[in-house]
Amino acid sequence: MNIERTSLEDVAALLHQKAGLKIGPDGLAGLRLALTARLAALRESSGRAYVHLLRGAQGDAELRALLPLVTVGKTDFFRDERQFDALARTVLPRILTLCRREGRMGRIWSAGCATGEEPYSLSMLLTELGAKDDEVEVIATDLNPAAVERAKLGEFPLRRMAGVSTLRRDRYFEPTREGFRVRPELSRRVRISVHNLANPLWGDLGIPRGIDLILCRNVIIYFGIETIRRVMDRFHDVLRPDGFLFLGYSESLFKVYDRFRMVEVDGAYVYRPAGAVPPAVVAPAPVVAVKPTYSWDRRQVLSPPLPVPPAPTPPTAPTPLLARAPDDRIREVTREIELGGFVTAREKLERWLAQDPDQLGALLTLGNLFGLTGEPSRAKECFERVLTREPLCADAHVFGALALFQAGLLDDARTELTRALFLEPTLALAHYLLAQVLERVGDMAGARRGYRNAISQLRSAQRPLAGYYPDSPEPDAIGRAARYALAALEERAS
Repeated sequence: MNIERTSLEDVAALLHQKAGLKIGPDGLAGLRLALTARLAALRESSGRAYVHLLRGAQGDAELRALLPLVTVGKTDFFRDERQFDALARTVLPRILTLCRREGRMGRIWSAGCATGEEPYSLSMLLTELGAKDDEVEVIATDLNPAAVERAKLGEFPLRRMAGVSTLRRDRYFEPTREGFRVRPELSRRVRISVHNLANPLWGDLGIPRGIDLILCRNVIIYFGIETIRRVMDRFHDVLRPDGFLFLGYSESLFKVYDRFRMVEVDGAYVYRPAGAVPPAVVAPAPVVAVKPTYSWDRRQVLSPPLPVPPAPTPPTAPTPLLARAPDDRIREVTREIELGGFVTAREKLERWLAQDPDQLGALLTLGNLFGLTGEPSRAKECFERVLTREPLCADAHVFGALALFQAGLLDDARTELTRALFLEPTLALAHYLLAQVLERVGDMAGARRGYRNAISQLRSAQRPLAGYYPDSPEPDAIGRAARYALAALEERAS
């Protein structure tokens, strides 16, 4: 492929303009790989021809197809401790027990594995539970070919090993000049490949039926409602009737998809097919004679590692905020905000984030509080942290626009809303807010178009945004307001 540096720089500039995605000089090599994949799919042969395509009538659609190839989702080993506690205590022992009882291979799918930390974390837990290579396999897939190649290498710099204890690092990794590489005993059960979750032809892509556990965390936040439903239909088809689905803490199927139900497992909220048997009715996995291994708990060594149920909490004892599940924490903070306790809510969020800095919903809520209390620069810091973590998060652009709108920075608010709608054109709230901004700056034709777009998008179900914003309007209220505003503008124009 003939991809000149100037073409790479032009594409990087378009990605920043349209989606707010910043690609520096050190990211051009990854961008070149992504463009190579798109040029092959389009049967184009040069970077200049691709740039010309991006600047044409179909450019936005093609740029959206390119985006997932460009972003390598940031991830960590054992990311989201509460979910990994549930995996180690209950979910993986249950899967291992059933597979042995039924004499079959267990299958786990890490859908959206990024650079491999998640599937290798799962492989560590399975080894510590005594699972043999031929008892459970981990299928790991991602849309980004650059991320998949890095995952296959299994090499991680020291800064990416923060979630791995010294005991685990010594057992499962070997040192390299730049950091550490996974040992064969960890990688043997992991099968990694490129895969597009939104592709309807799953039968040709090596995803078998009978999956025991799917982890698809912080992926569907990039999808529109209809795409989410299609993906969930396919997950439901390949997942066993008694299987588990783990989503990210900021992701919810509430009022979006009803063939999965949310349940609590050891303090983590996960999804199961409707009618699945509660995990408590299955006995723990039998003890297997293995050499001393490191347990799921980074602080101690167990031999053999048995899943220990958590000690019961007396019903009368108050639960500290930081010990609660993320949804509980958001609800607690939401109550404080609704009662006008902005300062108290902010302090609780900051304490939570100091302990667990990767909570997307908490970061967005904190940014909203800063925007509402007249601190747009601090709000911007929060939203930029979200975008560093999840570069295609439309929610951060919407809430960022609200903070800018509140501060009277209308041009900047318009830019953020334009980026949100580029990433997710179905967001009726973003269309409505953009129309409000355009009306304020005197672009009445653009405002009318924005109100019409908002009304049009409300014909489809709207997903809830991650994070909390006080008095955020429901879809019906957005529709009424858009119709009133559009009628007023059309009357004024006549």
